Amino acid sequence: MLKKNPFAFIASQIEAHLPESVRPLNDEAKQMVRQTISEKLAQFDLVPREEFAQQERLLAQAEARVAELERRINELEAKQS
Repeated sequence: MLKKNPFAFIASQIEAHLPESVRPLNDEAKQMVRQTISEKLAQFDLVPREEFAQQERLLAQAEARVAELERRINELEAKQS
């Protein structure tokens, strides 16, 4: 569910907190509410936690690689001097 629509969980949580008078909506109305909530939430630039964690790992790897390359460049420059 989270991979298909990362906002579905948030939409269901909002729906669960709707006033009692609104909850007995028919399925079509519930679908429209969910769609509207999902569309509005999608306007925020949010990403799922898993995707964010993956990007963090990739960034850490890139930073480590850059640091290693800088170290090697410094060693080579020191040898040439």
